[in-house]
Amino acid sequence: MIEYIDPAPTFARAVKHGGVIYFSGHVDGQKHDTIAGQTKALCERYEQLLEQHGSDKDHMLFVTIYISDLSLKEEMNKVWDAWLNPGRAPARVCVEAKIPEGYFLEMSVVAALK
Repeated sequence: MIEYIDPAPTFARAVKHGGVIYFSGHVDGQKHDTIAGQTKALCERYEQLLEQHGSDKDHMLFVTIYISDLSLKEEMNKVWDAWLNPGRAPARVCVEAKIPEGYFLEMSVVAALK
């Protein structure tokens, strides 16, 4: 069975299937003025979303991070690394991309359900 969460005409906020949840990309809704602030806000948001839908950050399988400028990656990684539990880093890709103005990054998560 496939469960579509908050479906819209062009995409769903998330999809559950086969013990896995696939989240669409999210940005920091508050538009913090630094990549560190936006990364922290996104990590906190995903922690809530994962818990709400039967998973947690230790069950993340794969994360895609779209970053507006790869020179900001080190600053983003400091926040990301501090948020993860040791030994529980998911597979990840980080790519430079043109994202909406005022945002430094967008993140999409795939996680196993508990």
